[in-house]
Amino acid sequence: MGHPELDFSAIPKLYGPENFWHWRMLLRSYLEAADLWKDDHPRENPHAKFILLATVQTDKIEPGFEQETPKQIFKTLEERFCPY
Repeated sequence: MGHPELDFSAIPKLYGPENFWHWRMLLRSYLEAADLWKDDHPRENPHAKFILLATVQTDKIEPGFEQETPKQIFKTLEERFCPY
């Protein structure tokens, strides 16, 4: 399950449409390397959820994310911040 030696600190915090694609590419690369990415979204896994939330600027995290799956959170962020 995952690769604890991978360091996700190089993933910038998502703060808006201006850095969405950069954030998404690095997040996806990290999660793929840790086998936490499936199809076009994060796997349903507590570690994937932690990495996802840890790479989002605090004021962009919604209270409802606590009850949502990583896939749901990712799709919500994509809808809010994808510039296209």
